[in-house]
Amino acid sequence: MPDMTEKLDRFTAKILAEASEETRRAMDQAEHQRDNALRKAEDQVLREAYRYIHGEVARIKAEAGRSVSRRMLENQRALSLRREEMAKETFALVRARIAAFTRTEAYGKRLEELLTDALGRLPGAEDVQICLREEDKGWIPALTRAAGGRKLDFRSGEFRMGGLVALSPSLGLRVDSSFDSAAQELSGHFAELFGLSLSDE
Repeated sequence: MPDMTEKLDRFTAKILAEASEETRRAMDQAEHQRDNALRKAEDQVLREAYRYIHGEVARIKAEAGRSVSRRMLENQRALSLRREEMAKETFALVRARIAAFTRTEAYGKRLEELLTDALGRLPGAEDVQICLREEDKGWIPALTRAAGGRKLDFRSGEFRMGGLVALSPSLGLRVDSSFDSAAQELSGHFAELFGLSLSDE
């Protein structure tokens, strides 16, 4: 019987060894599956976190961009309004100084200079019309003398600030030496230069 007991022990040991090996393989496989599942879950969490962070960054950038754009538009509007105010203030001062100048004797001398220049630009014209403001009609005798014997036809002009306009219908020429035209031209240059200087800053 000892032989049988020995055989039984060997058989039991073999079965136990196989069972133990099977258990170890099952444990390794379960651990491998668990590691794979954990890795997949981590990858999924990382992908979702990346998508979330990427989406939040894009949203924050978009909000910041809109905020910056809105602020820039507000600043440009405020700057534009301030430019207009400054231009109006400046030209109100210019008009006031011109109005004061037109009440001086120096204005009469300036009208004579403007007339001489205008007549120089209308060579050979015998039908010269000189347009003046109603307030400047008192300067007609001095202007007639400054014309050096040239026949002039004085008329009322459409401008308000001062100066004169000379024209010759026969030559089809017009010389606009009115302060209104000069101020309008200056206004355009002022806006252009002032706009450039502010944007450069």
